[in-house]
Amino acid sequence: MLLFKKDLIEEGQLENGPTESVYKAENKELCGQFRDTAKYYKKTGITISSFGIENQSVTDYDMPIRIMGYDYSSYRSQIDAGKNRYPVITVMLNFSDKRWTGPLHLKDMFEIPEGMKDFVKDYEITVFDIAFLSDEIINKFKSTFKHVAHFFKYRRFPDEYQPLNEKIEHLEAFLDLLEVFTGDNKYAEIKDELLSRQKEGDEVTMCSIVEKFTNDGIKQGIEQDRKQIILNMHKKGCDAVTISDLSGISFEVVNEVLGQNFSDDK
Repeated sequence: MLLFKKDLIEEGQLENGPTESVYKAENKELCGQFRDTAKYYKKTGITISSFGIENQSVTDYDMPIRIMGYDYSSYRSQIDAGKNRYPVITVMLNFSDKRWTGPLHLKDMFEIPEGMKDFVKDYEITVFDIAFLSDEIINKFKSTFKHVAHFFKYRRFPDEYQPLNEKIEHLEAFLDLLEVFTGDNKYAEIKDELLSRQKEGDEVTMCSIVEKFTNDGIKQGIEQDRKQIILNMHKKGCDAVTISDLSGISFEVVNEVLGQNFSDDK
């Protein structure tokens, strides 16, 4: 996701880093804090830099302080380890359908009295509004994040949405992310089936996911229509056998629908 020069950093040079750090609060108590994602960038076994990624779907006006705390903890661990020092880079990904409106600078969080501003040290954060990235930028992504960015951008323009017909490499993580940041559990409901298809050799794409939703929607519509037919005929005095004979719906399904309806009425 980091928008650096092409091929500056290769995926194989990134290693997972710790997402938890501990700091001492003003009352001297030790408190834990958690990054969303942390990576070490290494060459020939030497850490060159550390990357942190924070994901947001709502505006948090304390983000400059939070990110400053994460970065300080990373620098503090370097001091404690007594080894080489390296820069810490943290970016925040905004998955909202609105641009980030929170402060980008520490100084933006305060009303600083006249004459004190020059003495208050600033801290700037880097935010990417994923839903507002250009197609040119989105198409440069090589990983699953291309699907993520494309989805969140065109969620703002549903009439223009054309799902990408490209294989989703990290399917489970992709579906988990969509579930979390859309609040829609349908991604969890279809996950097992899509993962099974992928394991069997199918290339699951966003087209596959949209097709699955469409087919499930049609199936749900048919079931709703069938249920309504059964209930309408029952209201006219038809028993289960008659409903089954006249509608062509199996007796077992008719009984199941009528049984569920009676249970709901109680």
